Amino acid sequence: MLAPQVTKAADARYPRHTREHFRHDMQQTVRANHPVITPVAAAIRAVTKDPKEQLVIVNDVAHLLVDYDDDRRVYGVEEFHATLDEMLMRRRQSGWLYLRDDCDGRAVFAAHLLAALGIRWRLEASFWKEHAWVVAGVDGVEYDLLDLRPDAPETDRLSYRLIGRLFVAATHRPPPFAWRRAWAQRTGRNVEVGLTLGLLDVGSTVANLHQRNATDWTAMNSASGNSPFDSRVLTARVAGFPYGEPLQIGAVAFVPVPAPAEPGPSRGVPTASASSGSDSSGTK
Repeated sequence: MLAPQVTKAADARYPRHTREHFRHDMQQTVRANHPVITPVAAAIRAVTKDPKEQLVIVNDVAHLLVDYDDDRRVYGVEEFHATLDEMLMRRRQSGWLYLRDDCDGRAVFAAHLLAALGIRWRLEASFWKEHAWVVAGVDGVEYDLLDLRPDAPETDRLSYRLIGRLFVAATHRPPPFAWRRAWAQRTGRNVEVGLTLGLLDVGSTVANLHQRNATDWTAMNSASGNSPFDSRVLTARVAGFPYGEPLQIGAVAFVPVPAPAEPGPSRGVPTASASSGSDSSGTK
């Protein structure tokens, strides 16, 4: 399995696999002007310039442009908090149509989008939820993006029901916004915008639009130690993200990910949850 060259935050204070690293050190890797993020932010602005409505799109686009799979199958280690550049490298090495990561990768992706849109944000992770997400601030109010769905199986664990729920705050979601309808009405069903946001499948044309749904790769070939092959690459010529990038499998040597440090006062947080919420009502 290919694995990424590790990119360390300049002033990392905590071991790479820990919750503290994700919450405090990973923010140094987020770039508002990242070249693959700025076109997505521009596509969001084409749909709406209202920051609260943008939050709903960021939440859903993080699902659409980052397919779900667990760290062991994507990076070869049990817990790996990847930077966006490492996620991109991993996609290019394997020739996937879209990025693949678990909930912490989606949160990092969303943080880049929020930064590009000029919206305050911070990365968050919960030991009791076994989950990572991003908090966004608009008009003095904080909203939780990519947090667990109300019916998430993680909240049905005995330890969570007896103890964990006492240590976590209720999720505060942004107001509903039917952004898919807004895309159709406000952009005239602009294919380029739809492809950039992951709303449309890469085979879509003006005359033949195909809505895309996020893929949970853990549901496919679950016994394999590797993230599955995506057969769609056989007919696609460009990647779904970054849209327009030629598909190719790089001849990159295996670069092992350093083993996590010995357990100490800083605890790792499992972030394997696929149960973060997305606004399916936006299709109405």
